[in-house]
Amino acid sequence: MITYGHEKYIRQAIEGVLMQECNFEVELIISNDCSPDKTDEIIQDILKNHPRKSWIKYFSHETNLGIMPNLFFSLKHCSGKYIAMCEGDDYWITVDKLKKQIDILENNENGGIVYSHTKQYIEKTGQFLELPERVVKNEEHIIPEMLKSKFIEFASTVFRKKILDKVIITLREELKGKVIGDTRILLETVYRSKLYYLNEVTSVYRILEGSASHPVTTEKFIFALIDSYLSRKIFVQRNNLNPSWLSDSICNTNRALINKAFSSEKYVDTLSLLKNTLILDTYKYCKFNVFRQKMNVSIWIKLILSLIGIGVLRQKLK
Repeated sequence: MITYGHEKYIRQAIEGVLMQECNFEVELIISNDCSPDKTDEIIQDILKNHPRKSWIKYFSHETNLGIMPNLFFSLKHCSGKYIAMCEGDDYWITVDKLKKQIDILENNENGGIVYSHTKQYIEKTGQFLELPERVVKNEEHIIPEMLKSKFIEFASTVFRKKILDKVIITLREELKGKVIGDTRILLETVYRSKLYYLNEVTSVYRILEGSASHPVTTEKFIFALIDSYLSRKIFVQRNNLNPSWLSDSICNTNRALINKAFSSEKYVDTLSLLKNTLILDTYKYCKFNVFRQKMNVSIWIKLILSLIGIGVLRQKLK
């Protein structure tokens, strides 16, 4: 459990782990990346008063490491056969999550990861999103589907440690300075081992406006979006996979940039967004049928109106 600035959420995240009913030993590694709020105070209170406080191994950094170095640090201190993920703003909602998922991995030695169904919670509106079930039954289609869109949330996962250790060695240099770590780790793990699914909602993924994966500034939005695409492109290139599997990701990235450009209030931001559209990769890798479906008339109209400044004018008139 890596955490930074999660004073409003960290207690719920920790208690979701400590409520687990298991027939095996559990350690909860919490790595606090020099939070500027009361995250540390809340964790210290749990360490003093919770009946299962002995499960916790707590590290509080005096200087901020950053997301990926903090993740590397926490993984290095995991000693178990399996590693479950739950960042400090997400939480688990079933007491037998770990037991059921680890039973699956114990009974399937070829399994490197098991995930479960997840609900999303939009912090700004207080709304829960009941997502459609995402499970791919044909093994040959799993990676192509994961390249289209991420359907596994980190908070729902349990990894086999010996597989995850190899994945982290492969990705360590690539992950430095990046914000999209989960997609890279998930893709590489599924490429190296078999994916299993627990058909239950066991966790909640909290959508926080302004977080690393949901930024509000144009610059950070572009960085996160392009990094999300690059996480897929580099994976495909490294493992010599079919580059046309990137088609949906390319179009989704372009659509997101154009939609954001059309809703921008500053023309300089509009231009910055449109400059990052994946023109060359669209030409090189994108299947025509996917391009035709995704890049529909409404997107082209938004692109044209954004270029001539109508999108910005529309936002100002609002």
